[in-house]
Amino acid sequence: MKYKINKPILEEEYLQPINLLRWRKTSEEEDILKEFLVQNEELSEEDFYKTDAANGKFVRCRFLHCNFEKASFVDVIFDHCDLSNSSFSEAYFSRCEFRSCKCMGTDLHETILKHVLITECQFSYANMSGVFLEKAQMQQSDFTEAAFVESRYKSWTAIGCKFIRTNFFHTMLRGFDFSENEMSDILVSDSMEEVQGCKISAVQALEAARLLKMKVM
Repeated sequence: MKYKINKPILEEEYLQPINLLRWRKTSEEEDILKEFLVQNEELSEEDFYKTDAANGKFVRCRFLHCNFEKASFVDVIFDHCDLSNSSFSEAYFSRCEFRSCKCMGTDLHETILKHVLITECQFSYANMSGVFLEKAQMQQSDFTEAAFVESRYKSWTAIGCKFIRTNFFHTMLRGFDFSENEMSDILVSDSMEEVQGCKISAVQALEAARLLKMKVM
C-alpha cells in the first residue's frame, strides 16, 4: 500500500451512549448525531434517510432492512455490527472503519468511500455498483457474489479477501492487485477490458486463461 488511510478522529472516553431510535424520533431534521456510542441496538425496517453521523461508534448493533439512503458518516467506526440487507445507497463515508461486520446483501450502490478500512467483514451479495473508492483498503473480507458494476477508484487495495463470482462489469481494474487475494469466476464483459493491466498471481493466471478459453501448457 503506497498511500496512507486516515483513521477516524474520535475520543472514545467522551462518547455519549445513546439509543439511536429514540434519538431519531426526538431530533430535528438538521441535527447531527455526534460524539455518540450506540451499543447492542437491534432495529429492523427503520428509516434513517439522510442521517448525518460524526465522531462515534456503532458496537454490536443489528440494523436489518433499514434505510440509510444518502446518509453521511464521518469519523465513524462500525464494530461487530450486522447491517445485512440494509440500504446505504448514495451514502458518504469518510475516515470510517468496518470491523468484523456482516453486510450480506447490503445496498451500497453509488456510495462514496474515502479513507475507509474494511477488516474481517462479510460482504457477500452486497451491491457496490457505482461506488467511488478513494484511499480504501479491504483486509480478510469476503466479497463473494458482490457487485462492483461500473465502479470507480483512485486508490484501492485488498489483502486476504475473497472475490468469488464477484461482478466487475465495466469496472476498470488496471493497476489493481489481486495477487494476495482469492479470486475465481469473476464476471466481466466479453472483451475482458476490465482486467487488462491488473496484477495477478501465477495461480490466478490459470483462472485468467480459463476466462480466455486458452490452454495452459
